[in-house]
Amino acid sequence: MARLNIVRPGMLTTVQDIGRYGQGHLGVPQQGALDPYALRWALRLAGAGRGDAALEITLLGPVIEVQGACFAALAGAELGAQLNGVPWRTGTSQRLRPGDLLTFRAPAEGLRAYLAFRGGVAGDLVLGSRATDLQSGIGGHHGRALRAGDVLEVGDGQGEPAAAPVPTAILRESLRVLPGPRDDLFPEGALRQLTSAPYRVTPEADRVGMRLVGPEVPGAPGDIPSEGIPLGGIEILPSGQPIVLLQGRGSVGGYPVLATVISADVPALAQLRPGSRLRFEVASLAAARLAREEMERSLALPLHPLP
Repeated sequence: MARLNIVRPGMLTTVQDIGRYGQGHLGVPQQGALDPYALRWALRLAGAGRGDAALEITLLGPVIEVQGACFAALAGAELGAQLNGVPWRTGTSQRLRPGDLLTFRAPAEGLRAYLAFRGGVAGDLVLGSRATDLQSGIGGHHGRALRAGDVLEVGDGQGEPAAAPVPTAILRESLRVLPGPRDDLFPEGALRQLTSAPYRVTPEADRVGMRLVGPEVPGAPGDIPSEGIPLGGIEILPSGQPIVLLQGRGSVGGYPVLATVISADVPALAQLRPGSRLRFEVASLAAARLAREEMERSLALPLHPLP
């Protein structure tokens, strides 16, 4: 195994995989990569398994010293990655050698990038996943974000450098939603109000969800009995302002969900920075299915070899 020495941890760098599925009935959150599309591209470019773990890097990236030869890929947001001072373009893979230094400077667009390695990133396996759950303190590297001085083991396999044939971060401000599952609790016109004008992402945004500020949804009811909440669910607070729920959400919640961001647009949701503007537009179930199929097809496109 090769090793990574974390010289500086960056803003928030965690070990994540596709998530902890099938445990919601036990009250265990899903967790996992907030941008599953970018994670899957990073894993594919690195030649890693779909269930392997990678590093999720948020806005201001870490400084990492490579200890041992390995093969890695970077996908997702363009956060100014450099390998030994040479720019490393997101959506590409390359061989790393002992003593290499990976840094991140001047993030250009998006919020989250993923660094994957052939053979995966080692981490604590809890309930079938290595995903870091910061609230529960399980999975990943001791259940927490990385710190300076941490040393991680990664696979030491090798491969041929390649590039993804499409952008590995989906950047869009217009997000498609399906009504419900609790739109029946709202007065007529509530969904129309939600989609009438832009919202802004507030600084109160983390792996659990993001608070938005914008048009007040009229007549939002108060708490309801706790029930399961979907990924991308848009809860409406008593104030009329929305919260969009992400992978770190709890398994149940008590605010009514007016609409749900379609699965194909969850990656775009995960790339919105605080202060970003976004709009919601209603989609049909058929359009949501088609968008999901198109995303899956893009993930299967042939890679472009690099010299």
